[in-house]
Formats: sequence, C-alpha cells, structure tokens
Amino acid sequence: TGKAHHQQGQLYLTAELRDMASGETLWTSSYERPVGDVGDVEDDILRNVVKALGVSAADADKLTVQKGWTDNIDAYGYYLRGLSYFRKYAVENIRKALEMFQSALKEDPQFARAWARLAECHAKYFMYHDAGNKRHIESALKASTKAVELAPDFSRAFTALGVARLMDKNYMDAEAAFDKAVTLNPRMFDAWFWHARACFQQGRLDKAIELFEKAAEVQPDDYQTPLLLRQAYLSKGDMESAQRVAKRGIELAQEHLKLNRKDARAIYLACGSMIQLGQYGQALEWAERALAINPEDPMINYNVACCYAQAGEADKAMDCLERAKGSGMVSAGWIRNDSDLFSLHDHPRYKALVEELKAAGT
Repeated sequence: TGKAHHQQGQLYLTAELRDMASGETLWTSSYERPVGDVGDVEDDILRNVVKALGVSAADADKLTVQKGWTDNIDAYGYYLRGLSYFRKYAVENIRKALEMFQSALKEDPQFARAWARLAECHAKYFMYHDAGNKRHIESALKASTKAVELAPDFSRAFTALGVARLMDKNYMDAEAAFDKAVTLNPRMFDAWFWHARACFQQGRLDKAIELFEKAAEVQPDDYQTPLLLRQAYLSKGDMESAQRVAKRGIELAQEHLKLNRKDARAIYLACGSMIQLGQYGQALEWAERALAINPEDPMINYNVACCYAQAGEADKAMDCLERAKGSGMVSAGWIRNDSDLFSLHDHPRYKALVEELKAAGT
C-alpha cells in the first residue's frame, strides 16, 4: 500500500509492505524526490520488496520497472489510476480504465506500459462485455504493436500482443508472443495464464494444464488460476487433481473476498468448485449473489450457467448461457471444452446455441 502526490516538481511518496494475514509491517519507506526520478523510486521500492519477502532474484542489482516507463508525472498518475480500475471486471471499471490509459498517452505518447495496458483493456472489454464489436480487437492489436515497437525488450508488451492476437483467434501468433514474453521475464504471470486459456480454448488440455500450473507457481495467491485449472483437469477426467485445485481455489477466493466483497468474478468462479465438492446450497447462494451484482453481465451469466448446469438446473443454465452470448468467452470451442457444461450437451437449446456460435465464426 502507499500514498503519493506531487507539488511544484517534487514527488512525495510513502510505501508499505504488510502481511495481510498477521497485520505485520514487513517494510516501509518515504520518499521526497524530483518528479523525474519516479522510475528510480519505483526501482528502489521493487528491490526493497524483493529483499523483505526473502525472494532470491538473479542480478538483484539490475531489478527494474523502468522498461517502457515515463518521466511524465501526469502520465504516471493517469496510468496508476487506470490500473486501479483495470483490475476490476465490471464494465464501468473497464471503461474508466480505458479513459485513464488514453489520458496517460495524451500526456506521453511514448509511454509503452500505457500502450500495453490499453491493449489489454480493449481485449478485456471485447472478451467480457462486447464480443460483437471487432473495433476492440483492432484497437488492442494496434496498441500492443505500438508497445512492442517502443519497448522491444518489455515482457508486458508481448503479453498484451498475445492477448490481442488471442481475441483475434490468431492462436499461432498469440502463442509466439506469450513465449517471447516469458523468455524476457519467466515470472510474467499474465503470459502463462493467458497462454493456458488459449490452449484450453483449442482443446489442448495437457498443454493448458501445464501452463496453468506454471501460472499458479508464479503467482500462488491468484484465485482464478486453480478455479480454471479445475475445469481442465475435469475435462481430462482427473478427478483427484480437480478436487485438489478446487479446494485451493475456494480458499483463495474467500480470502480475496474479505477485502473485495463485491468482486463478482471471485464469487462466480468459486461456484463451480463448490458444486464439485458437494457444497450445493452455498454454491447456488453464491450464484444468486453474483447475479444480483449485475444480472445482465455476460460473464456473470456464463459462469452462473456453469453452476446451474452442474447442479442439474438445465433450463436455468441455458437462460444464463443465452444471456451470455455477448461475451467473447462464449465461443463454440470454449463451451464444448468446458467440463462444467457437459451435462447440457444433449439439450436442444445448447445444440442450437453451438450451431449459432459456429455460424457466427466464434
């Protein structure tokens, strides 16, 4: 956590690393520096966080966040605000994130990190909320290509390019971008995570499992990874592994929700795992809780459909699945490989939906 402001060319920043479980402060420091030194301050914070966590890093003295950076304090401020919105999945937050990243780039058109995040934002908007609008794919491809052009050694730029290509269903080039990203930075979680999703969408389950496991290794506290990995294991028929990651995913989602009570994504992703573990009452309660946050949201409807399908509520599942068609996740390939929906495969409405999606080229 931290606080920052700037006045008359000076940056004032306080940073703190805290163990959320125990409340113990692991490291804290304050900075008063010229605004042009913001990158140096960020590097100092990075090195101290690594040291406080006891992480072993190769070439620790060379740790830096400055690839693709900016020395424009206003651009930096817009960028940070954009990130705060970007990490939330509701459509209004993604719109605000787009606005913030665009403002950052007006201040500094050479800010590669902002181009990369702008690309991911357009891809996220397309995937979760507006799959009928190809403009978002075009914008994501353009912004990510610009990020790579400005910072060719920046892992985030190639991750953004991979996500944009994935939305465009250019799987081969997407995988090449993800591979480049992890070559530049083996701990780039998003590259492992999105590469795994690309493989799952293609039905390459063994590869998807391998990549999801790698993502979980890189970022063990992320609740999404084990909850999605569960689906891949189930699709492979590996019940023991599916049970293991389901339990872990629910635990992580519950911890996340202590600080983010209205995060619908954590709620709906946990529902399927609860069903699998026999927690039917709680799963259906959480499904309704997620729908109450935004009954029209395509991704909420898709994941609640998965919960209803597992619970044997086929018509309720199809109601939600049909409302979810606006999501880029609802492609013929994805829903055929999603083990949570296997019980719907003989349902007439499901078959009709698959044919509709195939005809639309999704």
